[in-house]
Amino acid sequence: MICNEMSYPPPLPVEPLAPPACPRCGNPLAPDALACSNCGLFVHAQRLSQLSSEALGLEPINPYAAATIWQQCLSLLPPDAPQRAAVEQRINALNSGMMPTQPMNAPQPGARIPDYQPRQVRQSSLGMALLKTFGSMAVSIVVYAILFQDATFAAAFVILMLVHEMGHVIANKYYGISASPPIFIPFLGAVINLRQRPPNAKAEAIIGIGGPVLGTIGSIALYIYAVHAGNSEMLLAAHFGFLLNLFNLLPVPPLDGGRVTAAVSPWIWILGLAGLAWLFFADLQAGHFNWILILVLFYAFPRIKATLKGRERFSPYYQITKAASWSIAIVYLALGAGLIYLYLQPLPPGLLNF
Repeated sequence: MICNEMSYPPPLPVEPLAPPACPRCGNPLAPDALACSNCGLFVHAQRLSQLSSEALGLEPINPYAAATIWQQCLSLLPPDAPQRAAVEQRINALNSGMMPTQPMNAPQPGARIPDYQPRQVRQSSLGMALLKTFGSMAVSIVVYAILFQDATFAAAFVILMLVHEMGHVIANKYYGISASPPIFIPFLGAVINLRQRPPNAKAEAIIGIGGPVLGTIGSIALYIYAVHAGNSEMLLAAHFGFLLNLFNLLPVPPLDGGRVTAAVSPWIWILGLAGLAWLFFADLQAGHFNWILILVLFYAFPRIKATLKGRERFSPYYQITKAASWSIAIVYLALGAGLIYLYLQPLPPGLLNF
């Protein structure tokens, strides 16, 4: 169950020192100068050009990452520079899901930055959102029913996915984050596309862990019912529910665990990558090529690289209180340990033989 949101928060800019003199006119410059007071040259014009090129390359792939880099440009532009307003508008557009359609050059002294033409994100009506969710649920139920030759199990399993997704939906609503309705994709689970970036790593973690928390509660409720009713189909569905939520806690983006551990330390993602590799080779040794793990890695690598290599982990986005970070870590570990215990509970012999 992948919540497909690649969030790249604005980093804390590390401003380079100005050269001792303006390279154009030779006018002496203060160490914190952003423009020459004599000729108006942007002191960090070369760095601005480099950052602009990086941002332009990321815009069609990851608008949030592009907005992050444009944010760095702001720290190198003088407060009264006319380009600041256009850069700020572009950042807001990218963060809100709008796609600039005109090229943008690197900020240069006296140069006008082309205005963007925003493409508004279409908001689904309630009826259309319900149609997308329940229509895709029906497709998934049919596919799983054919695969496992059991319609009851398939329906229960997909409903547990919906419960999981509702945990994300509730958290998104709490933080006022615009998002798509849950869309179910057979063999992948469900996808929610966030149209806005969470305000900070704490909010992202709560949104991320909301799914496994509610999904675990739903799976426990089904497990208790199945045990008391002696219903083997529901017991198996609950077992798969535990596994589903446990897999989502793997600490690598875009899985829920990757979003949760970002509030603790993005370096934990390295452990997630190791776990992902171990699962892949374990499946390979068993004769199965797990393309889902490859897909997760495909989505994980850009954010991991941008965050750990690009110093984004030092940005205000990740600077949450230690109390919040420790609380998130404790809940994450407790939930993971509980799911491992529940998943390892023995099932009746032959129940996993379809």
